[in-house]
Amino acid sequence: DNEKVRQAMSYAINRQEIMDIMADGHGTAVGSSIYPAFTKYFLPELVDKYPHSVEKAKELLAQAGYPNGFDMTISVPNNYQPHMDTAEAGIRVTIQPVEWSTWLDTIYNGRQFQATVVGVDAANMTARAMLERFTSDHAKNFINYNNPAYDALFQQAINATDEATQTDLYKQMETMLADTAANVYIQDLADLVAVRNGLEGLNFYPIYVLDLSTV
Repeated sequence: DNEKVRQAMSYAINRQEIMDIMADGHGTAVGSSIYPAFTKYFLPELVDKYPHSVEKAKELLAQAGYPNGFDMTISVPNNYQPHMDTAEAGIRVTIQPVEWSTWLDTIYNGRQFQATVVGVDAANMTARAMLERFTSDHAKNFINYNNPAYDALFQQAINATDEATQTDLYKQMETMLADTAANVYIQDLADLVAVRNGLEGLNFYPIYVLDLSTV
């Protein structure tokens, strides 16, 4: 619940190093809760909001009251190797691998955790769905983000009468998530698939499963 600590963590990680470790450099860095594929809403300038700087991270930690750092636990679903690999980078932590069912029950639904690494999407792949989940009273706001100014922007967005105004409000919400370091934003994961020569008809979707009936 300390914004400076979250900002320090954002400076402490090296996103390119994480992508190098877990996917041979593949992936797309992000700076807020919108995927790059959402081109109308995506703000590329937020990607560079927290450039890797250990010194800046230490400075912010000192301001937050932790001049010597602190220990923490990251609870990570152990069936996602990319998340396990990401948890190893950048900050002094104890990694707690947990079963997926335990992660859903204790962390996602129970909200009993210090930190976690996970990919966040939405049932409806829309800007509204991706951003609404961080309103203070939303059932899927498992990180417990609570910001009245953010809630107010969301209400303005859903009541907007024209698309341009709504898009601008969504961008303001993205920027607010980045400014307050609601999460430590890392990357849009690379999805690498090997296909044998001679096979055709494979289609890709914005989820991690493949429909092989078309091959």
